[in-house]
Amino acid sequence: MKIINPFLQGPFEPLKNEYKIESAHVIGKIPAELKGTLYRTGSNVEYMMEDPNRFHWFDGDGMVHAFRLNDGEASYICRWVETEGLKVERKAGKQLYNGIYGRSEKPQIELPSDAPEIKTVAGINVIRLGERLLTMHEVENHYWELDPITLETIGKFDFNGGIKGMLTAHPHFDHLANEWLFCAFDNEARIVTSFTTDPDGNVISKYETRLGFSPWNHDLIFTENYFIYFFGMISFRPLSPDRIPQGKSAFFIDPDTGLDAKMLFINRKNGEAQWMEPENSPYIIGHFMNAYEENGEIIVDASITPLSGEINTFNPEDYYPFPFVPGPAAFKGPELWRLSFSLEDGKVETQRIGDFNAEFCRPNETVMGTKIRYGYVTTIHNPGPETRGFNSIAKHDYETGETQFQHLAYGYDMVPGEVIYVPHPQSESEDHGWIMNIWYDPRRNTSQMIIFDAQNFDGEPLARITLDHRIPLGFHGNWIEDKA
Repeated sequence: MKIINPFLQGPFEPLKNEYKIESAHVIGKIPAELKGTLYRTGSNVEYMMEDPNRFHWFDGDGMVHAFRLNDGEASYICRWVETEGLKVERKAGKQLYNGIYGRSEKPQIELPSDAPEIKTVAGINVIRLGERLLTMHEVENHYWELDPITLETIGKFDFNGGIKGMLTAHPHFDHLANEWLFCAFDNEARIVTSFTTDPDGNVISKYETRLGFSPWNHDLIFTENYFIYFFGMISFRPLSPDRIPQGKSAFFIDPDTGLDAKMLFINRKNGEAQWMEPENSPYIIGHFMNAYEENGEIIVDASITPLSGEINTFNPEDYYPFPFVPGPAAFKGPELWRLSFSLEDGKVETQRIGDFNAEFCRPNETVMGTKIRYGYVTTIHNPGPETRGFNSIAKHDYETGETQFQHLAYGYDMVPGEVIYVPHPQSESEDHGWIMNIWYDPRRNTSQMIIFDAQNFDGEPLARITLDHRIPLGFHGNWIEDKA
């Protein structure tokens, strides 16, 4: 069978092996202050489905990549996360499960009696919670704990069973309040649980809110006083017997929910919920950059993907996050927006930032939840005839309105992943630190981890850590400092 699936080619092509490199090749100089590990995870399917052209990027098994930096030297390791479903497939030596996001259009085959009903893939994010290194998905009631050195899967973490629902893969840490913000969705009962924990993961507060629909929710954001959710037109029921077991995607458009966005604000002090449903808002949020409160308004910066208006009826899994089928696209490319909300009078104002496409938003997270000056995104900027997806990263100055771009290569496109901002240990300003991210080089079919000076964003890299293999374009991760 000829593979035409874009999510199995070029920067997306899965790795066949795990790697361990004790001394990686470094071009330039790694700053001496950087002592820790950049963890990043993404999609890397181990056993391919019968028809590879139906494979969806989001369904690939999670593989974690780790770049360790110390005394100007670097090492690298990658390893699959041994989820419950992957263990079942490894025992069988083949793919057994229907995907969650893609559709096979075939009923789920009979599974072993002790197998989970669906396979979650642990390929969205990696964080440190207390002493634990956790990797995450958004369709499970637990996370997976990894050994921070070997990346071996140790077991599950589920807040001692105290939270019901599908845990978010996008928690955020409020540095001012010294607490984590999480959420969990029960899309069959149509309830979201918003909860906070201390730095070690002990639950501090918990609020349940009834929704009335079953949204796909990938990210959340916060201000001093609120949890904030944006719900778009994509519904999500991965635990419904009518979806995955029948070969359907968990994604779908529910005509009863409509196409306009819905915003939910949960008070962090008492759990009170307030909804806003602006008219003519056919868009979904990919990722939040930040949110803060100012002069009675809530300001939200985010990557927004609007409907294109070219197709009236469609299957969202065919077009999100990128078009999977030829012809007109259901969505426009992702855009960087600023949205202003007045909870008092229900007024909503929107502003697009720049004329470029932008996703994977990250700020200096030590100031997240307050007014920020700088935001960092992965972008499509000045695309050429050979451009296929992201070709640059950007630093936007919300104070001056200026945007700087970094293309890394000239004459051809290298493909960047999510940007991570790392503050300097003696930081003197919001952008006093470094930028790290992974770039795919199509000419060599290899990847590099690049370190930039955040204050010289469009200048030459400080260091390149080069590999002789590619890292498939993935999702999220974090820089985790070594503890003193």
